[in-house]
Amino acid sequence: MNLEQEFTDQLIRLAECRIDVATWQNWWTLHAEEVKKRIGCGDYTFLNCVPSAFGSDTYMAKCQKGAERYLTKNAIPFQHATLYEEGADNERKLYVEKMEQQRKMQQEERQREYEQKKRRRRVLYDYQIPDENKIKTGLRTLPANADEIDLIKLLIEWTEYLAQEKYKEALEMFLLDENNELDWTPELLESAVYTYGCPGYTREEAEKEFGSADYKVTSVLRNPDREEIITGIDISSDFGWMGKDDIAVIHYENVPLNGKMSDLTARFFVRRISDAALTLAFIDLHVM
Repeated sequence: MNLEQEFTDQLIRLAECRIDVATWQNWWTLHAEEVKKRIGCGDYTFLNCVPSAFGSDTYMAKCQKGAERYLTKNAIPFQHATLYEEGADNERKLYVEKMEQQRKMQQEERQREYEQKKRRRRVLYDYQIPDENKIKTGLRTLPANADEIDLIKLLIEWTEYLAQEKYKEALEMFLLDENNELDWTPELLESAVYTYGCPGYTREEAEKEFGSADYKVTSVLRNPDREEIITGIDISSDFGWMGKDDIAVIHYENVPLNGKMSDLTARFFVRRISDAALTLAFIDLHVM
């Protein structure tokens, strides 16, 4: 049997659902390049299907359409069968059910992780900044074995500085990351606050551009959503863009503005500065 007749026979079997996936794939692997030389690019594209994430019947249903397209165009008779289509419908249904199950499991896992974080951080919901910390200035450091509670206490104190509009003191608490796109100054930090994450505008420019320039950081400790804000602070160590001395990245989302949670996010590196100490390095304040 020559290739042309063999090719036609295989397409008829495809159209009539009389060939299994392994047999078709083996034949196509052996003859695809030769077939490509004999038929048009369009016909070849419709037959050269890739495996489907849904399953083998979905893949075969796509190949069947390509076969029927070629046979119809060349007036070659065949009897359409629905076996692959029915199997494909079932595969898609099972796939959707599987994805939904995975989504629910992931959602449940995220909720469990959130509840665990909430339990760990409960001690911070009624945190009171020590009097001696309220008057501290300059770089703030922590022992190298500091935990997430210690880190978040620093973020709370940083937020309270911003709430008091002490932008200089807030910046001086931490290092400035050397790879920042902006050269952060107290004035630039203030503008990032009153513009809701668009640093560099004067108040007049922001008022004209955005219609408002009256945003102000407010206390996280007196915020009615402080539990959600504190629990939502993410501290992760799997970011490829950390520096060699960085051990984690902090995404402090929902920075409180005008007494409410906002979309403003502050980012920091947790940076080791010696064998015995670490601090934070300020990256930016922006809207995610």
